[in-house]
Amino acid sequence: MKLALGTVQFGLDYGISNKQGQVDKDQVADILKLALSLGIDTLDCAGAYGNSEQVLGELFKGYLFKDKCLKRSFNIVSKIPALTHEQRSINEFFSKTLSHLHQERIDTLLFHHADNLLNHPKKHHLFEQLQRLKAQGKVNRIGVSVYSPKQLKEIVSTYPIDLVQAPLNVFDQRFISTDILKTCQKHNVKLHVRSLFLQGLLFIEQGELPYYFSPYKEKLNAFTELAHYLNCSKLTLALAIVAQELPYFKLENKVETKIDNNAETDIIEKVVVGVCSTKQLSAIVNAYQQAKELPLSRQELLNLADNRIGLINPSIWSAEKT
Repeated sequence: MKLALGTVQFGLDYGISNKQGQVDKDQVADILKLALSLGIDTLDCAGAYGNSEQVLGELFKGYLFKDKCLKRSFNIVSKIPALTHEQRSINEFFSKTLSHLHQERIDTLLFHHADNLLNHPKKHHLFEQLQRLKAQGKVNRIGVSVYSPKQLKEIVSTYPIDLVQAPLNVFDQRFISTDILKTCQKHNVKLHVRSLFLQGLLFIEQGELPYYFSPYKEKLNAFTELAHYLNCSKLTLALAIVAQELPYFKLENKVETKIDNNAETDIIEKVVVGVCSTKQLSAIVNAYQQAKELPLSRQELLNLADNRIGLINPSIWSAEKT
């Protein structure tokens, strides 16, 4: 199962289209049970996701579960919060993560902000601490979460990391360009992709869009029209970019170039999706299966690509939820 379960909604009222707010603990328990039954074995966590790690830890400890194997059923990815230039250690943050999750070790630990490996005055010292945790067996893999291909290139050429988390969706296709996939292949780096639904923006009806997105209505409408043309849901179309495993991309000039050894399929290891209910999770898994069979051409997908940062980077959105 390529899908991984994001956990930010378990600790925060997150997402521009989220009208349910933070998921309550009973619902989280049901979501985890369903995820396991569907073959989802990876949880994407972070210390910055409110109290989500504490919620998960209580469930792992048996607060709502009698299954003592639950805490060993998931591979956990977590992240070190953004460090100020005065902060020189990641150990306290990692210890809190282990304590909150009631774990002795986790699968993967990332820097949540690429800037900590690019511009922090003690960046090399911080990375050495990350390597030490791996050497001690506290984590299996180490890496970073990025927003831009430039960040990825600079970091993988400087540090021996295992995994990069990056955004990917029908509009933001930068990380499946030939150039980036070959870079990952060269440095033996795997990708976990996030922001597949742009915090739910893809599913907001045109009439309900906040004013901020007015310059992007034409692109959003093109996505809706393609879903209608293909006679599929917008959810299915959104998932097609990862479900169809298309190994041909070169966005710079839209020339199709074959990646060596079908690299896109191998390099994208997990697709992180967030949900607020078991109903949403079931819908995503069903749509993912349908997306595999969608009669979608590579060119139709490439036509949706958009490099405008104001659209594809939610961290700079000035919109308010309606």
